[in-house]
Amino acid sequence: MKTLLAKLLGVSVNLLNFFLPIFKQVIATGVANLLPVALEIVTQLATSDMTSGDKKAAAVELLKKAAIKEGITASESIINWTVESAVQQLKATK
Repeated sequence: MKTLLAKLLGVSVNLLNFFLPIFKQVIATGVANLLPVALEIVTQLATSDMTSGDKKAAAVELLKKAAIKEGITASESIINWTVESAVQQLKATK
C-alpha cells in the first residue's frame, strides 16, 4: 500500500515512511482539537430553523474561523469530516 501511495505521490518509499507518521500526527492533533468545537457548533445549530444544508455550511464556516483563531491548520476535507463526525456524535446521543 505504501509503495502504491509513494508512486501516486511521486516520492520514494523512504521519504513516505519518514513523513507519513508526522502527517498522521498533525491530522490527528488537529481533529482532536477541533472535534469538541465542532460538537458545540453543531449542537447550537441543531435547534435552528435553517435547512440541513444551510446548517452544514454554517458549521463549516464557523469551524474554519475557530480553527484559524486557535492556530490550527486544517484542510477543507478535514473541516468537513470533523463537522460530519460531530453530527454523528450528536445523533448518537439522542
